[in-house]
Parts: sequence; C-alpha cells; structure tokens
Amino acid sequence: MKIRFTIHFSAEWGRRISVTGSEAALGLWDPAKGLDLSYYPGGFWAGDVDIEADGNLNFEYKYVIKDDKGGCVWEKGYNRIFTTDSENSPAIKGLKFADVLDTWRPFPDTSSIFLTSAFRNVICSRALRGTKDVPVQRPRIKREGSTTARFKVSAPRLRSTDRIFVAGSASVLGNWDIKKALPLKSGEYPEWYLEVSDKSLDESFVYKYIIVDEKGNLVEYESGPDRFVPEIPGGPNGRIPLTSEKRLVFAHGDRFRYTSPWKGAGVAIPVFSIRSRNGLGTGEFLDLKLVVDWAKRSGFELIQLLPVNDTQASMTRADSYPYSNISVFALHPLYLNLEAIASLPKDLREKIDRRRKDLNSFDHVNYEKVMSAKLSLLKEIFSLSKEQFMKSRELEDFLSENSFWLRPYAAFSILRDINGSADPAKWGKYSSPKNSDIDELLSPSSPHYEKAAFTYFIQYHLHSQLDEASRYAGKMGVVLKGDIPIGINKHSDSCWTSPELFHMDRSAGAPPDPFSDTGQNWGFPTYDWGAMRKDGYDWWKKRLGIMSRYFQMIRLDHVLGFFRIWEIPDENISGLMGRFDPALPLRKDELEPEGIWDFDRLSKPYIPYWLIKMMFDSDLDEAMDSFLDRVGDRRFQLKPAYSTQALIEKNVVCPANAGDREKARIERFRSALSSLAANIVFLKDPDSEGFHPRMNMMDTCSFSCLDEWMQEKLINIYHDYFWRRHEDFWEKSGMEKLPALISASDMLICGEDLGMVPHCVKPVMEELGLVGLRVQRMPHKEGQEFGLPWEYEYLTVATTSTHDMSTLRGWWGENPAAAQRYYNSVLGHPGDAPSEFTPAIAREIFTQHLLAPSMWTIFPIQDILAMDPVLRRPGDPSEERINVPSNPGHYWKYRMHIDIETILGRKDLSGGLFDLLTSTKRRSEY
Repeated sequence: MKIRFTIHFSAEWGRRISVTGSEAALGLWDPAKGLDLSYYPGGFWAGDVDIEADGNLNFEYKYVIKDDKGGCVWEKGYNRIFTTDSENSPAIKGLKFADVLDTWRPFPDTSSIFLTSAFRNVICSRALRGTKDVPVQRPRIKREGSTTARFKVSAPRLRSTDRIFVAGSASVLGNWDIKKALPLKSGEYPEWYLEVSDKSLDESFVYKYIIVDEKGNLVEYESGPDRFVPEIPGGPNGRIPLTSEKRLVFAHGDRFRYTSPWKGAGVAIPVFSIRSRNGLGTGEFLDLKLVVDWAKRSGFELIQLLPVNDTQASMTRADSYPYSNISVFALHPLYLNLEAIASLPKDLREKIDRRRKDLNSFDHVNYEKVMSAKLSLLKEIFSLSKEQFMKSRELEDFLSENSFWLRPYAAFSILRDINGSADPAKWGKYSSPKNSDIDELLSPSSPHYEKAAFTYFIQYHLHSQLDEASRYAGKMGVVLKGDIPIGINKHSDSCWTSPELFHMDRSAGAPPDPFSDTGQNWGFPTYDWGAMRKDGYDWWKKRLGIMSRYFQMIRLDHVLGFFRIWEIPDENISGLMGRFDPALPLRKDELEPEGIWDFDRLSKPYIPYWLIKMMFDSDLDEAMDSFLDRVGDRRFQLKPAYSTQALIEKNVVCPANAGDREKARIERFRSALSSLAANIVFLKDPDSEGFHPRMNMMDTCSFSCLDEWMQEKLINIYHDYFWRRHEDFWEKSGMEKLPALISASDMLICGEDLGMVPHCVKPVMEELGLVGLRVQRMPHKEGQEFGLPWEYEYLTVATTSTHDMSTLRGWWGENPAAAQRYYNSVLGHPGDAPSEFTPAIAREIFTQHLLAPSMWTIFPIQDILAMDPVLRRPGDPSEERINVPSNPGHYWKYRMHIDIETILGRKDLSGGLFDLLTSTKRRSEY
C-alpha cells in the first residue's frame, strides 16, 4: 500500500519534517531512518512510502522536526494511529492508496487535559448530558475508483443537544450548505467520526467541522483556516493515475478548533471548615453534597479541598495539620458523619444531639474536643453493629480491595494506642516489623482483633461517605479536587513498614520565600527516589490510584519537590540550613582555581569575640563558659554538646520550676546559639567531599567578614549554583518521576509551583499537561510586586489567596501600604485606597481573575463570602486565616461562621456571585 503523509507546518530555515513509527518503512522509531517529507508551497510537507499490507494495516507513528546538525525534536502528545479497520470495511476492500492528512499539535498540547476524568466523567460527561447519536444515513459508493474519506475529530465540549457535522466544498459535503452537511457519529469520548465514499472527493476539496443544534441551526464554525484535502494525483513520487484502485483519505482533524478556550471556576474550602446544621463541630464528607448544591447554583464547576487523610499521631490539636499524614491511604475519622452509619437507638441519637449543640457553639473547630467526642461515640455505634458488620460481604470486599494499606495502617494504629506514642522506636519488638508481626496483631485470635475491626469499621464508612459525596458531585457536574501532600509524617505506617523508601535522617522543607523569611522545616522525611525507582514508583502509583476513587482533579503539593526537594539534615532545624536534593555539589577542584581553599573557615561556624559580645551582652561570661571553646586569638567554636541546632534544642533547656524571666533568658541563649551554628557560608555535602552554598549566605556575619574579592567570587558562585548549574539536571529529575505519577490515574493534575521556581519547571509542566498555580501576591515574574492576571498562561489556576496566606480582607488590613500600591497600580484607581476591604473591591478583583486567560479560576470560600456584607465574618479578618507557614505549631481551625443551609436559603447566594460568573462569560457554553 502506498501511503502519503501530509501535514501543514511552518518550519524554521534549516529544519525539516520527518515521520517515524512502528513500521520498518518508517524506521522503527529511529528518526534517522524515518520518512523525510518534502516542502510544498503554502506550508505543506508531504512524502510517500510503500508498506506491505496483508489485509488490514495498523501501525503507530509520530512527526519529528530535524535540523541540519542531526538534532531532532519529537512532536508532543500520544502516538498517532493508522488503521484501515472500519465499520465500513467493504468500502475499502482492495485498498491501494492512502492519504494521511494530519494537523500539527500546538505546544503546549492541552488536548490530553480533556481526556482526564474531570472532563470525561463530569464536566463533559456524555452520560450526564444525555448525549444520543443522530441516526446517520451513510452515502452509497457511487462508482468503482471513488475516494473514501475517513473524518475524525476530537470535540469534548458539546451540549447534549448539539452534534458535530462536516461541511465543505465537495458536493457530498453540501457545497458549504450547512443544511446538507454530514453528521458525524460519536465514538469513544471525545471522538466523532464519519466514513464516506463519493466521486466528488477525488478532486481536491476544503472542509470544516461545525456544531449544529437539534433544530439544525448553526451554533459554531470552528476557527482557523479551511482544512484541505489534495486531489488524488501529485506528491513527490509522481502522479497516481485515476484507475479503478481505491483511495482512503484519513482526514484527521485531531481536535475541533473552538473559537475560545474552555475556562471554569471553582471554590476552595477545607472539609473541616464547612459549617452545617448536622455537622458535629466540624465539616464532614456528607456536607460536601450541600456545598455541591451551592456551587452548582452559584455557577461553579469545581470544589477544591485540603488533604483528608488521617493525621492522628499525637492525639492533640497538633494533629489538625492536614499535611502531616500518618497514612497516605486512610481517611480521617474527623470527617465521618455518625448518624449516616446506621439506624441508631433514641438515647444514642439524643447523646449525639447534645454533643452537636456543644461543639457547634464554637466559632472554630475545636479539634481535640471533636475527635474525643467522635471516637467515643463511634465506639458505642460499633458495639451495636460489630457482629453484623464483621460478617458482612461489604467488609469482605473492602478488605480484599484495600488490604495492602488497611492492614499495616490498622496495626500501626493499634500499636500507637497501646504504647501511647506514634513513634515506632518506642514499640519494642515491633519497631521494625515483619509481615508475620502484622499478621499476629490482626489475627482473629489476637487480643487486639477488636481494635483492628474498629479501624476497618471506621475506614469502611469513611470510604462509603466520601464515595457518596463524590458520586453526587459528579452527577451534578461538579468536579472534586483533592490534595496530595508532598510529605508524610516520620511516624507513619509507610515509614514504619517501608523505611527503605525514605531518608529518615533528613527533613523536607522549603528555602526562604514569601511564606517565611527563614525557610520552612516540615519535619517530613525526604524520599529515596533511587529506591522508589526500582519498583516503578509503585508507592506513588497506589497513592494516586486510591485518590482517583474520589477525586477527578488533584493538587500535587509542592510539585517543585519532584524536580528537587529542600532537604534539611536532622542535625539542623532552621530551613536556612538545608540544601537541594538532588544537587551537584561544588567540588574542591572547581573552587580552588578561584582562590577559595580555606574550606574549614567557610563551612564551620565563624565565631569571633566581637560577635558573641554583641549577641550575649551581660551574659557573655556565662555563654563563654557554658557553650563555647576558645580556638585561637579571639576566636571560638561551639562545644560538642551544642555544635548543631538539634543539639542546642535538646541540651539548652529550662528547669521545670523556672520563672518567666529565666525562661526568657534561656530562650535568648537558645536563639543566639542557633544563629551561631548557622553562621556559615558553605554546607558540607553528606555524600561527598563537596559543598553547597548556604541559602542567603550573604546575610551572614561569616560572609561579611571575608575580603571583598572573595565575596564577589562567592556571589557569582551562589547565583550560578541556584539559578543555572542545575537546570538540565533538575529537568531530567522531574521527567524521570512525573510521567510515572501521571500515568497512575486519569485525574487532572495541578502542580503547586510556588516559591523558588527553577526555569526548567514551566516547560516540563507544559509538556506533561500539568496545570500550574498563579497567586497575585506571589508573582512568578521577577521584579513584580503583584502578578497581573491578564498575563497568566492558559495552563494555570488563577487564585486570589491560598490556605497559607491571609485572606484578601485580612491582607488589606495587615498591609495598608501594599494595599495602596495594589489599589493604584493593579486596580488602576487614583487617590487613597479605602481603609477597609469592601465588597465592591472584592468584586473588582474577582472580575479581574475571572477574565484572566487561566483555564481555571478558584476562589477561597473566605474571599467569596467577603463579597457579601451579610455573609462575611464579623470581627477580626485574621480569624479567617487557615495557616501561618512560619509557625510550625499553628492550629488549623477555621470554620465558616454561618451554616451552608442558611446560604442556600438566600435568594442571592453570595453577593451576586452567579451574576458575576455569567457576566464575565467564564463558563464555556460548549
């Protein structure tokens, strides 16, 4: 069979297009042996190849851009497929010629996004839209030798009453009369196709796809130039004569060219922040159904949540931190609705009502009281139904499907409760468990079996309730967006059973950024990616697979960590004392030619006498005697017992009976000694003899005391190290991990790409179809104080705030000078900014974000309620803030001050939000 490939592409001078694929004639995926195409006027590239075919022919292929230096760039996206298989196979029996007409894929290629479950199962769901095929009368083959054209186009964004038609200059396509255009048949989402044979297709013709409603009225012509099919003759290998041989034209439109890109809007609200009348002091999974109703009526397509996995490590309010999971699979009992578990006796229902009244009286989530009440009540409910539950088919199926994580989690929970600690180091023989240890704990004959059954009971009902909420949201056309934390608690089931997957002696964190001037130490172990690579990142794939049961979209927390993570050795505490991993340490043979050779001076704390005199003042003598050793003329070093920040934290402690003044004095010692330990220019690499520049080393006393020429050398090395040295290295690192994670589910993945972002991150995310994040108060562009929404890229989420920031209303009051600059430069108003954040300003900022090019705009619930003078929280706006990253002990307790039922009962759901969404035409109609 002779096959001609034709594609329209504007190549730069010195470049050419080639086709390579799974057939030997196409080079078996070797670009050097592929089919080189020739250029024709109008920007067309074409080439012929002969491929032997015995019956139907099927192969895969891709286009490649080559240059004169032997380089090549593969087109993005999935492999293209050539197949002569067809429902209409008799029409192409004896086929000898095939023309493949392809459309070049733009970069970034967004088509894969519409294949995710967010669109396929929810937003563009054919099942939800009630899509039915229009009966298609296929045209008859009019004579031997006529051309068969196979039209195929991807068109996910259709209303249930609309269809794709093809209209064109050929008579069989209606001569551009849309009343005579041919309807396409809906195939597997999102494809539409039609195969038609007619003599009029033998000549060259142009065509376009159109959207037509149920009454036959034109809804939309696709944008761009007409699509073109050449006549039978022509091509680089001579003229194909008009004979009785049949010709098949693959008119692959790739995708319908909509006149405007799809855009959607959503609300971000933690589950615990939802206030409903049925909630027991906190939001619960089933409350999401009420939020879905509100979102649907308000014009939103998405609800974004914070992580919902179990965090019960200390059994205190510290466990309110949702990013510190003890399991990446188990759900948090906090979110379980008790009365939905079973039909309860009257006395138990009354007890729940009394606890509800008490817990809902707080204006925030009282985490410890809520958890104490829920676990106590759950034990009563379990005691009433455990015999029936333990014999149920539902439990049997749930255990069978989830045993790989549920059994280790149950064993971990049992040992945590027995030992009064989540630290496995305190568990004796169970500190390093074998499979037989877990089997022993969970055996029906074990004295702990009822505790295990209680854990199964809770997790089964959590799964059922979140699944119910997720299905309801999908039915209503609302996407649920979950959140996958970058880290996991060191005291967790995964670290207990699979410590080889983690660096247990190091902590993940973040370098200094707008969230924290001194960086962050999250306390989570970092990943041993080499160990994870050995089994194809199975732990991550399972994690994403479980999440995809409930969510159609996911926020991948700190996506930068998949390129490189900020890693802090356990000997240090401050985020300033970390380094990136992986990284390329500075070698001595690089530094010595620059005149940098005194590595002890640069990598050990520099402590001159004048510095400690300034820091300790009247306590100088005690500090010198207790914490410091003299090492030279007016030079000191920290005593071994205080040589690291971790040792200082451990050994500089207050007596139990110390008064406030003594406590303050000891805290000053601890703070000063920790600063001295961090007074270095280089950090030693733990795995080599190399070094890493300490973050913000220019701010240290050690640096300021160096000669000016050396300072200049070190500044150049510093900037090269952090902004140039690692770009290719980190790009490769990200591309090794992220594709494996993406392939683990069909969720739409958003990467939280805030902070110190390497230049390689954006192109990698675009290539992989990951959606980035744009926050106006954390601009991506250097030199900007505020991001400009009209400059955002399409593959992004535009948002006004995150859970780690003040709300808009809070920020406006906290930073009046910045608010004034924003008011004048971004909103474009002259004069003084209002002293208070008004609903009118909120509406203006919302409009600006809704009109941004970003694919999604997502607003925190607090910022939405600020649009309405009745619904906004009275009093101090700082009470609406969810997290303060600079405070590792922050209490995550924000809860709406008004219940969702009250909001749903209002005619205007939230300050004219629906009108705003529709007036900005945020939602596509198709």
